[in-house]
Amino acid sequence: MDDIATRPKARISVAEIERRRAALRQADASNRIENEFGSPESAPIFEAFIQGEIEMHEILPRLKALHRHP
Repeated sequence: MDDIATRPKARISVAEIERRRAALRQADASNRIENEFGSPESAPIFEAFIQGEIEMHEILPRLKALHRHP
């Protein structure tokens, strides 16, 4: 896995960044209702998605690698 911190920033609109941020806030709230909580270590992965550095389909593989799930 490459280092998220060294990847060049994608060019997405401010509106898209806000849409992604709102979607993740909503997902996080839904997870909390189900007593599921994200780890602080996963925050950079979600921030990379919000900023357009990675796409949605890249989130789960990165989370699995982070937590070493097959």
